[in-house]
Formats: sequence, structure tokens, C-alpha cells
Amino acid sequence: MNIAVLLAGGVGKRLGAGKPKQFVELMGRPMILYAMEIYERSPLIDALEVVCVPDYIDYVWELARENGITKLKWVCAGGADCQESTRNGIFNLEGVCAPDDMLTVNMSSSIFVSEEILEDSFRVARERGSAFACLRCVYNNAETEDGVSSTKINFKESNHTINMPWTASFAKLDAMYHKAYEEGIEIGETAYMPTLFLALGEPLYFSMDDGLNKIHVQRPADLYIAEAVLEYRKNHGEA
Repeated sequence: MNIAVLLAGGVGKRLGAGKPKQFVELMGRPMILYAMEIYERSPLIDALEVVCVPDYIDYVWELARENGITKLKWVCAGGADCQESTRNGIFNLEGVCAPDDMLTVNMSSSIFVSEEILEDSFRVARERGSAFACLRCVYNNAETEDGVSSTKINFKESNHTINMPWTASFAKLDAMYHKAYEEGIEIGETAYMPTLFLALGEPLYFSMDDGLNKIHVQRPADLYIAEAVLEYRKNHGEA
């Protein structure tokens, strides 16, 4: 079974919309609905779990009922940060998932994940044990300690930007997150699944990504970009 785990536990402080960003409306529809529809449409996905801000759990179920999201099987409470929400989503599936079931984790603010990206993520994860969507950097990066100067350039040719989805088997992720929270490894605001993999000696295997999937609605300007893409798709009859 392939399960999409959609992280929707953030409060969206950077967006400043007065509500969690995943429930801000784009073209009259809450952002999270666009994300849920990706997995509802995908023949690769058997079930969907949403890890949600506690106050919005009932609303997520309501959205699913009203919009034909039949693959939504679980909604659980998110945590204080991305890593804790990821943990909550994995642990909520204990007793439900078989060890070799595959989990693909993404954000509710990531609403342009293509079927090709999902397909490659599952392929790489089954072949290598995990998959992290990546693209080679298009710019050189200046490494900095103080935020105002740099003495080191990381060249684009040897660097990739990590994106989502993140995909691995339930057994692998469940074991890793139990170890993390029992031993205090890579937990807190700056930790997330890729940093945990590296801390536990696991390589990050790259899967397909594209520029459109890099649009994550984090700040007000991102709303305009996302709406422009959605408007274009609507006008051209694209999903």
C-alpha cells in the first residue's frame, strides 16, 4: 500500500494571513484542498493521511466529504514543528501499516506535485530504500556564519536543493523516528526527515523534481505566484 502523508500542522507565521497557511484560499478554495486532490487523483496512492493543526481536524474531514476526497483515511494532530508533525503522522499509522507499505511525505503548501515526481519517488525508494526530491542548484551559494559575509562558495555543479516528497517504507521511518525521539537525535525546529537520515548514517537518494514543485506557499508573494499558475491551468484546461 502507498500512503501519502500530508503535513498540515504549521501555523503560517511568515504568511501573516491570520490563519494557518494551508487553509488560506487560492481562487476561492482552501490551499490544502489542492494538495489533497493531487493524491486523490493519483493511481499510485491508496490512502491519504493529514497531520493537522488540532483546531482544524474537523474542518479537514468536512472538506474531504464535500469535495469527494475518498482516500482520506486518517487525520491526526500535528506537533510543534515539522519533525514532530512527521513523527505524529508515522506513529499514528502504527498497527495500521504493514512494514513494507510505502509512505510519501509532503507539505500541504506544496500543491504542484506531478504524477511523474510521485512515480519516480516510489521507484527510487523501492530500489534504494528512500527518496528525496532534488534538483541541481541553478546558482552558486555563499556559505555564511554571520549573515553579512562569506569566505566560501558552494558551487552549483556539486550541490542539489532538497525538496519534497520524501518517501520510504513504513518500517524504516517508524524505526528511525522511535530512535530519534527516544535518544534525542535530530529533534526540534531545525530538524526534519533529511537531517535525521544523515544523523543516523543514511544517505539521501535523489528522485525527480521540477521547478513547478518548488513553489511552496510560505510568504505573501508566493500566493500570487501560485494563483497565477492555477489561473493559467484553469484557462488552458489543465488539472
